[in-house]
Amino acid sequence: MSANADWQAAFLAVSTLLGEPQDVATAALGEAGARGLAGGPGATSRQARAAAVARTVAGLLAELERARLA
Repeated sequence: MSANADWQAAFLAVSTLLGEPQDVATAALGEAGARGLAGGPGATSRQARAAAVARTVAGLLAELERARLA
């Protein structure tokens, strides 16, 4: 995944955790960004979205922990 796609996935995941409707969060990324995340946090399947959000948030938490320990 590119750095840009990582940022977009993190944005959608955190938006989801904060209760933002998916269509609003996806619209904030623009058409190109939303298309690029179709298999991740931008997926239409609720199960696929939940799994993608969990993976993304786990990665964000791991990064925060590494930064804290550095």
